Amino acid sequence: MDLQRALADPRRYRRQIERLFDQTLFSPARRALRQDGVGLDALFDGQRGIARRLARAAAAGGYAFEPGRIRRIRVDGKEREVFDFRLTDRIIHGVAAQIVEEATRPLLSDRLFSYRKGVSWADAAAGFAAYVRRHRREHPDPKTRGLRVIHRDIDSYTDSIPVGPDSPIWPMLAGILGGSDAPALPGWAILREVVRPQVLWPGGGLGRLLRGVPTGQPISCVLFNLYLHGLDRRLESVPGGFYARYSDDILFAHPDPVRAREADQAIEREIARLGLRLKKEKSRDIFLNQAARPSPEPDGFTGSASAAFLGTDVHADGTIALGREAARSLLRDLADRAERTAKAAASVSIDERGRAVCAVLNRALRPEPAPLRQRSTDILRRLATHRPQLRQLDYRIALLALRAATGIAGPRAFRAVPYARLRRDWGLGSLLHERNLGRRRG
Repeated sequence: MDLQRALADPRRYRRQIERLFDQTLFSPARRALRQDGVGLDALFDGQRGIARRLARAAAAGGYAFEPGRIRRIRVDGKEREVFDFRLTDRIIHGVAAQIVEEATRPLLSDRLFSYRKGVSWADAAAGFAAYVRRHRREHPDPKTRGLRVIHRDIDSYTDSIPVGPDSPIWPMLAGILGGSDAPALPGWAILREVVRPQVLWPGGGLGRLLRGVPTGQPISCVLFNLYLHGLDRRLESVPGGFYARYSDDILFAHPDPVRAREADQAIEREIARLGLRLKKEKSRDIFLNQAARPSPEPDGFTGSASAAFLGTDVHADGTIALGREAARSLLRDLADRAERTAKAAASVSIDERGRAVCAVLNRALRPEPAPLRQRSTDILRRLATHRPQLRQLDYRIALLALRAATGIAGPRAFRAVPYARLRRDWGLGSLLHERNLGRRRG
């Protein structure tokens, strides 16, 4: 990738302006996107001239950034810090991130599933399950089956990637953007500001991070993928093994305990070399087999009938279930929807109320995309094949539907409304039935 030529291309800036316009089209925050009295709408209308001026300034290394600000937002119940920049700075950030992403593509492993067009976390979980099924087919005797599964998570990956002058990230970026001469290019100053921007701290004062990427800006996801690409290439090449990574979530599996421990040591070395740490409380060494028997070797792998990965539990028979937390979150969400619907329909008959509750639950579990749909619903519809869990979820969903509609909690509710009536007359769907039907159709 020619960094200078890429930064000098006005088309890249126009695409970022259009993208920002589309992203905020229906957002209340759109009004706040103003700079020197100019709003995003005016910027969009004059994008040709603005894009040319931004391109000239960036390519010459003369574009002047303003310090960013750190905002606190709440995501999935957790408070996170994100970086916010003025309007034209955001456009430059987007262009620089796109240039690095394009230059990074040839380096990235097929076993990386985060923040890449055309692949997703679901592909990683499905690929692991397929690997488990293949192992099962290749070992008809249950006594010879068993996979050593290493699951690792990086501690505070977002906030711990080194970005100081001595960080490994700079040689990585130079290698894909012009080699050793890249830091001498005028455009390198732009890249340096995007990766390690100057920020105004909440307590006052200006500074730059020594660790951590600018969360909330597009360069962060690009760096998440790039920073561990060497580890990806090392582990994807192990014969007979399975490897997948989603950002900071790493999984390796192999039937040979020696190969598995070699992979474990490779992870430890690379993580230390890159100035990162593993989250020990989330590290798992599992001997995956259907009987959950302990490993026959004194290798430190604990017997288990399933392995957790990306919100799923992959079982030793190669089926996929919702992870425990994902299942709990799903049931809480469905219970809340059912109770709110029943409250709104309090004045109608039990049958009408029950049908309304079941219609809402069916809609919440549909495979079609929806803005408020949970990730656990995607797992259910796209991946879940573990019949015992689907049967149990059907039962739990039936109970919460009955509780909302009748006010009766627990199995006693089936005395008022039999299970068959719940399915036939109220129209509550069945996850197990739909999974079996889908399998027969396939």
